[in-house]
Amino acid sequence: MVFNIKVAFFDLGGTLVKGEREWIPGAQDTLSKMWKNGIRLGLISNTKDLSRPEILDLLPRDFDMSLFEDQLVIFSSEVHIEKPDPKIFQLAINRANVKSSECLFCTEDLAHIVAAKQEGMQTVLLQKPPDSDTGKLILKLYLKYFVGSF
Repeated sequence: MVFNIKVAFFDLGGTLVKGEREWIPGAQDTLSKMWKNGIRLGLISNTKDLSRPEILDLLPRDFDMSLFEDQLVIFSSEVHIEKPDPKIFQLAINRANVKSSECLFCTEDLAHIVAAKQEGMQTVLLQKPPDSDTGKLILKLYLKYFVGSF
């Protein structure tokens, strides 16, 4: 498989942030590196019935929403579809306007990984907090696509 990711989508809770207002170690740096390397960023998150201001209030104070393209921020409370429903991944791919194989989805939830894969997205299963390895995502991608160890 050729490493050709144009858009990377992330889950929020347990993938980028934990608890309230706390980053997963290394997540902020991972986002910055991907963005600086021209990878478009998005979010796909189950947000119950929370409004966008309520969601943003739960994020770390230095969470930079400007890294994420507006149309690629998909909160279940706004689109009324929750993961692992395939429709939320189809929506993400359509909004990204690229091939499904050019989209990456990162989360610690295996059911959500399976659903994203079924829609043709590339995926990386991360470890759940407190052992999260989001900060090692770039290394995991390298190993997966260049070394073939996953």
